[in-house]
Amino acid sequence: MSTSTAGVVNEVASSTAGVATFHVDTLPLIRNAACVAMPSGKKARGRKNRAKKEATLTAAQRALWEQTILRNSGGASNNGTASSCEHALAVLPRIPQEGPAVSFMNLLARQGLFDKATRFTGVNPAKFCFEAVTRFFPEVWKEESERTLVTNLLLRFIRNVFLHASAIDGDDWFHQHPLNEVAICCMINALEICGTYSEKCVVERRAAKINHKLAHGNRRDTVKFVAKRLPCACLKKLHSATRRQLGKIGGCIGCEGQEIPRSQLYVCTGCMIHQYCSRKCQLANWSQHKQYCGHPEVMRQDLPSDYVW
Repeated sequence: MSTSTAGVVNEVASSTAGVATFHVDTLPLIRNAACVAMPSGKKARGRKNRAKKEATLTAAQRALWEQTILRNSGGASNNGTASSCEHALAVLPRIPQEGPAVSFMNLLARQGLFDKATRFTGVNPAKFCFEAVTRFFPEVWKEESERTLVTNLLLRFIRNVFLHASAIDGDDWFHQHPLNEVAICCMINALEICGTYSEKCVVERRAAKINHKLAHGNRRDTVKFVAKRLPCACLKKLHSATRRQLGKIGGCIGCEGQEIPRSQLYVCTGCMIHQYCSRKCQLANWSQHKQYCGHPEVMRQDLPSDYVW
């Protein structure tokens, strides 16, 4: 990477740190030029400079996710360094220079999804994902090839982050729980559901259950989520280590209690999504929960793909 590109990558990475919410409407907009007479040569230079700046920014956004994906792609990385995972994974599909999947990944980079320092307070990744693919990237939603490519890229990214960070941080790694990892897993889950159901309410409901589990869980849950989807022996070994190090925990939606043993939590039978630590908490939270409660049939394993809300 050139010095100028590296500088832009650092600038993009630092600008995404601390992001509080996703903003779908922050997609690049081409503003109309001011209505001031300008020589045609000057206009052309202005357009050329804007295009160059946009291309540099796009390359920097792409570098935030592509370099990590290629780092452990099996055998050797894109810069020739040895991979930390020596066995062969399924061949990674060729990453095109442009297209709906690449543009979607760049959008996630702009939102700070690939920066572990980013905060996602009050954000529903599944809802953001559904709105992004339906409003701006319908090809990712409707075309299986584009949706599958995005899913594979996100899985490779989070897998390589797990393997790299766990090797560096040692035992401390097991007790960390960066929210961007949770958001990426929730995004993958939402894309998988979008491939089966087209009803927005169904997608959001079915995704909410995994969102809640991952957000209130620990790295045992996120590593398991990725290990189930990638045939990677290194990842399965890491999952076994997380099971030895960490117990199953969750959170109460009522008292907002955290790190509660999952065996002590009770799921609401009205929605089959939210969990409570006691009947008292459930009753106390009813005034807020009642607007979301209902339609437990949406969580059925055999729910038809053409189900209408």
